[in-house]
Amino acid sequence: MTSPTTDADNTGRGQTGWLPRWSRADVHLIGRVGTDPDIRFPGEDSGRGWARVRIATESPGNTKDEPDWHTVVVSGRQAQFVARYVTRGRLIHVSGWLTYRIIGVRGDRHKVAEIRASNILLLDRPARIDERASTAGQA
Repeated sequence: MTSPTTDADNTGRGQTGWLPRWSRADVHLIGRVGTDPDIRFPGEDSGRGWARVRIATESPGNTKDEPDWHTVVVSGRQAQFVARYVTRGRLIHVSGWLTYRIIGVRGDRHKVAEIRASNILLLDRPARIDERASTAGQA
């Protein structure tokens, strides 16, 4: 059993808890990209960009036809990968950890959960451009 720490979430806010400093909630998700990613690069040649992707997953035992939506944030080289290959409808695997941030909307403060991705894998192949063009001409 670990002893209580004075900064369990490693944020410096002085909270007391029973978790070690290095604990985090690891996340692995498989789902479809809901919209094209939001991509931000401060400079064209800068590797310090980031991307935000929304993915839909199905919960086990979900009786409704509504998916669960998750926000995934990537930075650096993974953001470059997302900018180049990830588009709406792609099936992806995301591994990373769960983070929270506070946002203010018209004076209200809300806690938002996001997944900080350390790795994104593409699990499907995109339709080739020439295949899409040939099937469009047949319609």
